[in-house]
Amino acid sequence: MSEEVYVNALKNTLTEIKNISPDVKYSFIFTEDGTIVARDEDIENVSLKKTVHFFQNLMEKADPIGGLKALSINGDKGKLYISHVNDMYLAITTSTNADTTYIHSIVNVIVPTILKLLKTVAPTPLKFMPSQQFVVDTITGLFAGDNAQIDQERLMEWSNLFDGKNINEVEVESFRGKKATCGVKKISDQKLQGKGLILLPEKACQTLEIKKGDFVKVKPRAS
Repeated sequence: MSEEVYVNALKNTLTEIKNISPDVKYSFIFTEDGTIVARDEDIENVSLKKTVHFFQNLMEKADPIGGLKALSINGDKGKLYISHVNDMYLAITTSTNADTTYIHSIVNVIVPTILKLLKTVAPTPLKFMPSQQFVVDTITGLFAGDNAQIDQERLMEWSNLFDGKNINEVEVESFRGKKATCGVKKISDQKLQGKGLILLPEKACQTLEIKKGDFVKVKPRAS
């Protein structure tokens, strides 16, 4: 099973949970290093990152007393549940009057069961590559093509992380949450190498609603 199929299965699970229970406002699954594995489409990137960062800080402070595996917060506008599920974390926000018993069944039974089933289909642990930040530069002209361009050194690092597989695509995400997938090759202009740039065709920039100088998150895909 590929990472994409695995992630889509988790996304569908989160969507169905929300459809069944209107009390669930948002939900997402993340790893200990802060990589977002799957999320419900309605949640904003900024809110999601703040929640993960907040929980990571709490985990660090809880290390001396054995760590932190679960968190429950009751607020004026709703509730937040974060629970350790297998080797990941599930975060759910609900309305203030949500059925606690049902929410606990989601956190402790439904999602863990689905993760275990997916693990039997994909017995080899999947590697969820954290996104890395790059500065956008644009490729213009008749021979711009459709591929993004990234430092050869970075492509080699990613290839090593994927056991020597070729990195032939990248997923680029703007900080507004817009995403695009495109082919990738090394930067052809030596003067632009080693500067933390990603060179993108104008068409990709338009799709992502970004311009030269903007920051984007980039995740490699191997074959």
